[in-house]
Amino acid sequence: MLTQDDYKLYTGEAVNFSKEDWTKLVSMSAVRLAGFLCLEELPMVDGELPADLTLLLSNFLCLMLASRGRNLQVSSKKVRNFTINYDNDGATNAFSKLEEQYGDIIAKYSACSVGFAVESDAPRCPYGCF
Repeated sequence: MLTQDDYKLYTGEAVNFSKEDWTKLVSMSAVRLAGFLCLEELPMVDGELPADLTLLLSNFLCLMLASRGRNLQVSSKKVRNFTINYDNDGATNAFSKLEEQYGDIIAKYSACSVGFAVESDAPRCPYGCF
């Protein structure tokens, strides 16, 4: 589906995973991306992803790899009634950047045209995807 050479071409980032690990990462990212686009799976043409979807998947995977293992930072806490708030701006900013740069591709393939909505008060997908 997406080779490590394709990934380097579309993101400028070189990676060196085993074939098995790379296949797992790409498969998981493709499933997640399809979910964000309200699709059962990413559309293929003659067994291959369209070039623009390969570009989007590459950059989506790049975001996932950049944020893997990152712990949420505490943005505020309160002693009485014990309230802790975590900063999730990292995910919001990452998805906003992806949508800003590749919004045309997202709109082209999204079944519901909501885009990447990560805020809790954002309009929800009419298909119930998120």
